[in-house]
Amino acid sequence: MGWKNHLFSNIFWRNVLGSFGERSGYSKESGGFIPYFQYKIGPYQSDQYLYFPKEPFPLLYKNEIFNKLQEYTGYDIIRYLEFHFAAYTDSHDFLRFLHYEISERLRRAPKNVRLLSALSWVMEKISEFQKQADRSLRTEIEKGVQEIISGQPTASPQEMDQRITAFSEKLEEHLGLILAETEKGIKELTDSFTTGTIELNNHNHEEKLIQLLILLQQVQAPPQAGVELLFKKFTAADIAAILHLHFEAFQDNKINTLQRKVGDQGERIKANHPKVKKLTEALQEFFY
Repeated sequence: MGWKNHLFSNIFWRNVLGSFGERSGYSKESGGFIPYFQYKIGPYQSDQYLYFPKEPFPLLYKNEIFNKLQEYTGYDIIRYLEFHFAAYTDSHDFLRFLHYEISERLRRAPKNVRLLSALSWVMEKISEFQKQADRSLRTEIEKGVQEIISGQPTASPQEMDQRITAFSEKLEEHLGLILAETEKGIKELTDSFTTGTIELNNHNHEEKLIQLLILLQQVQAPPQAGVELLFKKFTAADIAAILHLHFEAFQDNKINTLQRKVGDQGERIKANHPKVKKLTEALQEFFY
């Protein structure tokens, strides 16, 4: 047993070493990693492979992926990623690996242009897979509808009801999977953003906060200045995103849930209520 392993067997020394950055879950032994990016053992070459003088240990291998990335600019970054993506057998696993690795590095270096380019490529690929899934679903819906229509002349009313019910259940299952994947994709993407942790003192003010953002969204110039809204574009989805990303009370809510809340609160606002009217006028006067 090495001296470090001996010390790590003692909880006190394990914590002490951890405080000095000596604690790591990565093995210092060669190999034992998933080869998402192709590599070779030998002298460095100016191509798209990773090169190591001997079999690397996991953390060295992973870091070299992104060290190599820094050698490229513009479209060459995409070509580098595409080269390794095409060779790896599990496309979804490759994209998940890159997404989480890039997101972590962006938290340390949020303005790294090459990492941002790589993240854009990952999101583009995810979008392509989503479109492909949508096309497959559309084809399946068309096929299901066609089967129901073609079976009408011979099928009894009970058989038709059974076919429609079976098709509806299958369609509902597919839509549920798509919504779940969409929510997951949004969460993974927003996890890489810099978000706020604004916290209200009183949770009873949450609805009023939403109403305030709605009233701000609706601010427009006075009649004599012409018909002009303060914002060229500011939707309920934007309000939902602001709440989700920057307010602690709403971060556990899904985006579509928050959009419904914004809609509900919009309906509750009474334009002629003295407080609402006064606030609307004050906002208009402040901006115009």
